[in-house]
Amino acid sequence: MTDKVFIVGPLRTGSSLTARCLDDHPRAICLCESEISHALFRPYKVRLHFDRMQAHGLGPREIVGLLDGKRQESVEDLLRWYDDALPILKGRLGKPDPLVLADKSPDLDFAPATVAPIAGRYRLIYTVRDPRAVLRSIWRDDQTADQKLGRWRAFKRNITSWQPYWDAPNLLVSRYEDLVRTPEAAMRALYAHCGLEYSERFMEGFERLFPRRFLWKTAIDWESGVRRQFDPAKAEVRDDELGETEQALLADDMRVAEFRERFGY
Repeated sequence: MTDKVFIVGPLRTGSSLTARCLDDHPRAICLCESEISHALFRPYKVRLHFDRMQAHGLGPREIVGLLDGKRQESVEDLLRWYDDALPILKGRLGKPDPLVLADKSPDLDFAPATVAPIAGRYRLIYTVRDPRAVLRSIWRDDQTADQKLGRWRAFKRNITSWQPYWDAPNLLVSRYEDLVRTPEAAMRALYAHCGLEYSERFMEGFERLFPRRFLWKTAIDWESGVRRQFDPAKAEVRDDELGETEQALLADDMRVAEFRERFGY
């Protein structure tokens, strides 16, 4: 039997790197944002889901076929999609007998109806990172001011959606700082949470299949498929690296203050 696991932390908290490390386990498949929730729940961004699954190696007919018969706004049909996709993913990703099928899905909170049912039934991994580093990452991107503010709002919306489950026994908190500084200890805890024996494969230099599915070049080299080195320097952040706008955003919301206090930032 293959269990479902969901990585549900906010954006820019190392969830893509975590997904790659989980997927490296010989008995695990971890999708890096299937976006199936966007396809089945408003505003029905089917093309986004289509593009993401093509990056995972599925063909157009397979992607459309998996959506066929799935009802919109149905959590049960969203979950059934994973069951239907699993046989294809086993062959495409070369893992015939996985114990875990995971999805890095930080956008589940865009479909609020999915949060409580998934939180009540499945193991969760909640990735966290110093909000100052999250802001630094957002503001360094080449985006408009509106896009940057939209990403910060998404960070806060995620906190609101998942805060009620932070202390749930089926939720593991995974700190980005721990992952890049002490990756073996961090992944040992994560694998145990998922019911997997420890494996050092995530530290090895083998070529990953369909490397662009992992989204960020900081997690994997897109050309070779080989992992990038864990960079402890990315865990360091100072107040003076943030401008006045970022400083103001950091201080203007109690949710962010509670996040910092809860996770030691």
